[in-house]
Amino acid sequence: MKQHAKDAIIISFKELLSRQTIDKITVKDICANCGVNRQTFYYYFTDIMDIFKYVISKELSADIAQNRTMDTWEGGFLATLNYLRDNAKLILHVYNSNYWQEANVFFCSFSNKLLGDVVDECIEQTGGTIMDKNRDFIVNFYRNVFDGLMIDWFNDGMEDKPETLLEKLLLMISGSIPRSIAAFKEYERSNRT
Repeated sequence: MKQHAKDAIIISFKELLSRQTIDKITVKDICANCGVNRQTFYYYFTDIMDIFKYVISKELSADIAQNRTMDTWEGGFLATLNYLRDNAKLILHVYNSNYWQEANVFFCSFSNKLLGDVVDECIEQTGGTIMDKNRDFIVNFYRNVFDGLMIDWFNDGMEDKPETLLEKLLLMISGSIPRSIAAFKEYERSNRT
């Protein structure tokens, strides 16, 4: 019974978010839409953004779980774009709301984790190590590229096909993560005194 209530809350939230921006949705609206009381909502979630983050994490993680390596990141990126496009109304209703800044922090953290896994694997494959601050610089650089590309895509109404965005991205960055790591290794070697 409890899982049924949680699922009903999630379905209700997504239905409401498909019709209006997230800042216009209240816990009261969600509960009235699915027939549960507020106490039940707060048993599972702390607030509106908590349910949004839960939904995105659960659904997006399932789509990209097998694509978090150097050899498969392209599939993960494409799965992410396809998920966002399949849920465009929901995503744009968050993007065009007062909650976007908090949602963007969440997306950046999510991207950092995924890109961190790829960069760490690449460092391991190339042998040796690099300083944490340089590893973080590489992760942040690529996160800004990926997140910036997605934000531009949101601004354009998500009109380009995900496959087209991936093709263009690959033209720009193919092989660049290993080159970046090699360059930082050389940079660290030459600056040791």
